[in-house]
Amino acid sequence: MRHPAPEHVSQIVHPGPRNDDRRPYRLCNAETASIVLPAGSSLLKSLADWIMAAGYDSAVLDLAGLTLGPFEYVMPDRAIDDRHAAWYSDTKYSAGAKISDAVAIFGKRDGHWFAHIHAFWTEDGETHLGHLLPDSLHVGAQSRVAGHGIRGAQFVSRPDPETEFTLFRVTGSPQNGSDLPVNALITTLAPFEDLPTSVQALRETLGAAAVRVAGLGSLAGTEFTNAQPMRGLISEVLLAPECCARSDGSTNLPVRCVDLNGNLHAGHLLPGSAPTLITCELLVVADD
Repeated sequence: MRHPAPEHVSQIVHPGPRNDDRRPYRLCNAETASIVLPAGSSLLKSLADWIMAAGYDSAVLDLAGLTLGPFEYVMPDRAIDDRHAAWYSDTKYSAGAKISDAVAIFGKRDGHWFAHIHAFWTEDGETHLGHLLPDSLHVGAQSRVAGHGIRGAQFVSRPDPETEFTLFRVTGSPQNGSDLPVNALITTLAPFEDLPTSVQALRETLGAAAVRVAGLGSLAGTEFTNAQPMRGLISEVLLAPECCARSDGSTNLPVRCVDLNGNLHAGHLLPGSAPTLITCELLVVADD
């Protein structure tokens, strides 16, 4: 039986001790890259093979335009126990679709390559946004995807004591990329960290006048500068490719979201109104 949804952010309580570092990051080198995926291939295996052949530690990819065969996915939902602040829906099934927008974070889980993917697509005239289950994904037609390969830092899946979820965490990789220029960082935001505020702080940490931002995560509701607010406090979110921040304090963070009731939202995040629910996994790249 699922627990009632929180009605206010103050009602969201995570079970474990509060992590001291609310915006942990690792500096790295991010290289623009693309790959052509053959029809019928396993998405996870094809991308893992590509990452290893290129010598990357991780990758953050834009999967827009990717055609998938039948796949499985989940959506945000209410908690199923007394410990967690939120949970996933039961597994849902798609007959296959061409992805309109998607972000994929590639890292390691239990020593194997793993992907965290949020995607937006249209199927039978209806739009959907969900968390795709990577082992179920196969390429339905030859597709090219692009993004960044990362050297010098890595996303690694580990238990998070604060939320009691197993999440991507960031770690350094000093043996790889140490001779390359630092032009980026990867980070995982802790609960309640405001996404736009965090992006600006991380831009300053990187020492860049302007940055581009890619990533995904979950928000405990949000307001937009150009759309109606998302009142549901359990959500899944993906950042649009044009996300950026500048040294004049401005941010441009268009996102797509789905809340716990299946309502879809899209708009530009209003700074100070976008608290992280569980985590946000981000790549911040200097924009020269």
